[in-house]
Amino acid sequence: MAKMNWKQKAWRAAALTVLLGIVPGPAATAGGTAGPASFVDPTAELPQSGSVELSDRVYVAPFARLSAKDGHVIRIGDRANVQDNALLDAAEHDIVLGDRAIVAHGAQVRSTRPAMIAAQTQRPEYSNPGIQALESYMTAHPGELHWGAVPAFIGFNAAVDGAVISDGSMVMHLAKVSPGVTLRSGVKVKEGKWLRTQEEADNPALGKVEYIGTGDIEFMTDVVEVNTQLAAGYAQLAWEHASFVRGINYNPGRIPGNEQRTLPAVGGVRTQQPDTGPYRFRIIGNVQIADLAGVRDGVSLRADEGPLIRIGAHGRFLGGNTFHALKSTRIYAGRGVVLEPGALVHGGRGPHLKGETWTEIGDETVIGAGAVVFRSKLGKGVRVGARSLVMDSVLPDGTVVPEGEIWIEGRRKYSAE
Repeated sequence: MAKMNWKQKAWRAAALTVLLGIVPGPAATAGGTAGPASFVDPTAELPQSGSVELSDRVYVAPFARLSAKDGHVIRIGDRANVQDNALLDAAEHDIVLGDRAIVAHGAQVRSTRPAMIAAQTQRPEYSNPGIQALESYMTAHPGELHWGAVPAFIGFNAAVDGAVISDGSMVMHLAKVSPGVTLRSGVKVKEGKWLRTQEEADNPALGKVEYIGTGDIEFMTDVVEVNTQLAAGYAQLAWEHASFVRGINYNPGRIPGNEQRTLPAVGGVRTQQPDTGPYRFRIIGNVQIADLAGVRDGVSLRADEGPLIRIGAHGRFLGGNTFHALKSTRIYAGRGVVLEPGALVHGGRGPHLKGETWTEIGDETVIGAGAVVFRSKLGKGVRVGARSLVMDSVLPDGTVVPEGEIWIEGRRKYSAE
């Protein structure tokens, strides 16, 4: 982390974020292409006390909350990202996100003890199959990754409190890590599992962790790359006009598969509306939504990576919800879909989709509070219980996923802890 000049960048970040939501790098010029820029969405919450220190090329997404109290600091390294509705709470100790740290949609990082994510500076002294996969990847992709700048991932609606999440490790969706635990490089916490002890973190035989593979490394690398591009793209939009990064507005473009800037369509009409009225929400890019009557505070519908989100009439987004998709993939939600507070839907590819790129949510489907739907197709009238995960699945009409369950590849795996 020595290359980060935290103190010099903190004041610049705070001042420019208040004005524009933009932290331009040295190459940023009006009307030109932003250089190594950071971007903080204007809806993100920043500390009233304490401080946030940003390095270069950081992306802080809509409705992320960064809280630091009593002189504590949140430090965010180069090419790190804090995604929609995520929380960094440095109430008791500092939080450090190292280079290429990923805090995904709805994830929480708290600081009962000092919390560190992807904050190593050198190769660990130990080895395991996950580290071997990382180093094989580095050999095959020279210059792309190196120790000291290897991603770590905190997944959708996951929670880390006062723990060390090492470079090249992953906390998967709805998983938890307790204070004092160190998740070693090359290891990931399975979906919905809760690491309470160091032994659980170190011993895959206990069933809570496993080693990462090439697919995991490629996934994290892609997430870092696209969020770096988004930071530059949103910084450029804000540089052109501050209103372009507010409310209902343009996507940055220049993302492979989503190269053009597009305004959302509300009721079939392309709409630019920086001020969304009594409810604060962000609708970005080619989001085709039938109406806004059911959209509440903290809702982020972003067609800035995936090129299209289509939402039918009478949808209800009850607060803190996110729709987002991986590159070149799309989301379709039918009529009368309900997302309870904190629920999110993320698109992507998977073999279960048989080559299609649509994540689908059928008519009258209800996704419970804090639940996650990822790379899946849900039929009509499906019920997903609160704090459940549906991933890589195709669920027929009327399926009921009870509260607090992990469903992968169309069937129940276990209960979330």
